[in-house]
Amino acid sequence: MDQQVISNFKKLYTKHLFRRCFEVTATTNLTLREFWKDHFNIAICLKIIDQDWLGVTTRTLTSARKKLWPEDVAERIYEELEPGMSVEEEIMSLGKSMGLEVEEKDVNELVVEHTQELTTQEIQELQPQQYTEVMQEIGFEESEEEVISTSEIK
Repeated sequence: MDQQVISNFKKLYTKHLFRRCFEVTATTNLTLREFWKDHFNIAICLKIIDQDWLGVTTRTLTSARKKLWPEDVAERIYEELEPGMSVEEEIMSLGKSMGLEVEEKDVNELVVEHTQELTTQEIQELQPQQYTEVMQEIGFEESEEEVISTSEIK
């Protein structure tokens, strides 16, 4: 799968995500921070993943499979590339239209940065940290609960 399939998918996902950010912030008075906090969740992420996986072309998949098992892939005429901007250029354009400073090297770095999968232990360590950060951000401070014994309750 590491034969440009993952890279192409990540580029499509990033482009879709920037487009969604732009659409939501352009049609509402939300800031990017408010969008991430209140209007982006796992369900939306999964819908974007589903749509963008469908955007990975047959040409990309065939090319990757051909490198793994050349005899299996019959020679065929690949679909023509769509004219216009590359995915990286579209991501940069969307980012700039949102007022972000985006460069191609930053987009490529973002894709490369997410190539390593997190281990279960790393995910378990991140969860409490993120929970604490979110609680601090919304101004919720944990107070020590007063322990009341059963006899006091009675």
